[in-house]
Amino acid sequence: MKKIALAAAALVIGTAGASAADLAARPYTKAPAPVAAVYNWTGFYIGADVGYGWGRSTGTLTNAAGLFPVPYSLDPSGVIGGGFVGFNYQISNVVLGVEADWQASDLNDSGNFLLGGVPTYTIRTSVNDYGSVRGRLGLAFDRWMVFGTAGYAWGSWDTSYAFIGAPPFVTAGVSSHDGWTAGAGIEYAFADNWLGRVEYRYTDLGRASFVSPLTNSAEVGNRVTINDVRVGIAYKFGAPAPVVARY
Repeated sequence: MKKIALAAAALVIGTAGASAADLAARPYTKAPAPVAAVYNWTGFYIGADVGYGWGRSTGTLTNAAGLFPVPYSLDPSGVIGGGFVGFNYQISNVVLGVEADWQASDLNDSGNFLLGGVPTYTIRTSVNDYGSVRGRLGLAFDRWMVFGTAGYAWGSWDTSYAFIGAPPFVTAGVSSHDGWTAGAGIEYAFADNWLGRVEYRYTDLGRASFVSPLTNSAEVGNRVTINDVRVGIAYKFGAPAPVVARY
């Protein structure tokens, strides 16, 4: 009986030793890192916006020979509204994009200005519309994105010149004048295909001049700049696979 008991004990000890050896021989495997699916900004989108703009219209009115200068400065302001279309491509949490927009505007202002110390002229500027084609660079934090933007701009405006109390003797209509724009903003994807944004932009539409022998008047260079703040909403087409973030 003792022999049987000893044999059984030896068998148990041998089996335990073999199991311990097997465990020691197995390599350590790290548990897979947890993953989180974050929003993917890649895709085409189209949207609409509305906002408020304020700017500056400066220039110098003279006669056709360039004499009797009357410098002026106006502060046109008002509501803007329009649309935009673009494309984003996300690499890690960096978002590269291109976008075009157009804004109808109701920015206008007028004032009376002196010639030889005497109030003589009423000058008025109205910004009709402006637009741009820009590059964008964003930094995404899941459904939030902050971005900067800059590029080519164009716009149209009218500046009229009149004697005080009389109709304008000349109106300079400036159409599709070249300029530039830059700004920054923040976007939020509140649904998989819907984006909201708040954006600030500065736009410089450059200078325009004219000489009118018929009215014996000239403009040395009417420069128009615009600041605006706008809010917008966009629809993003498609539903690309989410970006996977590892921790």
